[in-house]
Amino acid sequence: MIGTLKGHRALVTGATRGIGRAIALRLAQAGADIGVLRQQSSDKEVIRAIQGFGVKAIGVKADISDSREVKRAIDEVDNAIGAVDILVNNAAISDLHYTSAWELKEELWDRMYEVNLKGVFLCCSAALPSMISNKWGRIINISSTSGISGGTSGIHYAATKGGVIALSKALAMEVARFGITVNVVAPSKIDTDMFRLMNPGVRREQTIQKIPVGRLGRPEDIAEAVAYFAVEEAAYTTAQVLVVSGGY
Repeated sequence: MIGTLKGHRALVTGATRGIGRAIALRLAQAGADIGVLRQQSSDKEVIRAIQGFGVKAIGVKADISDSREVKRAIDEVDNAIGAVDILVNNAAISDLHYTSAWELKEELWDRMYEVNLKGVFLCCSAALPSMISNKWGRIINISSTSGISGGTSGIHYAATKGGVIALSKALAMEVARFGITVNVVAPSKIDTDMFRLMNPGVRREQTIQKIPVGRLGRPEDIAEAVAYFAVEEAAYTTAQVLVVSGGY
């Protein structure tokens, strides 16, 4: 049974759909007030769903690759619901069409880095001062099994997701003395809109056949892993990578 998060304030990036939405709802169910950070899509539906758990919710729009926008967004959340003490870095981009290393354009490499890795750094940097001041914090970064094994999503995606793991482990060592934990959830083969777009029809069924548990992962599977890392009971767990893959 996951412990309560009542009295805590969580910021979830990329929380309007898929994995991010499931995470925001799970933390709200546990009692946390929620900040939803988005870049483009509307947050009205997820805000209503979060409020259905009787907690506070605010939506903010920001480009996580821009330090000024990140600071403004976190200030907005802090002013609305209180200082963020749980940060979930979920927002990321991927390449819809596999691009080989020798065909990869510098511009695509740079944008992947700016969002997937620099964005995590900027959000952590902006949220940490209040966590350090309060001597309590939880940072959960969403990586991917591509960051461990390489995967088939291209070197740019794998490199950024591997970077998230390295960043998290190093940061965990720096902030442990302040009562802050930093952990990683690394999903694989999760049934989201993005996965369905990249794996249509027969390819989807072929993927399922390779997964030992016999199904694709659900966004809620990732949300449960995040919820564990967020609670007080996980205070002795830091610098860890939890692979949620159905054994794939």
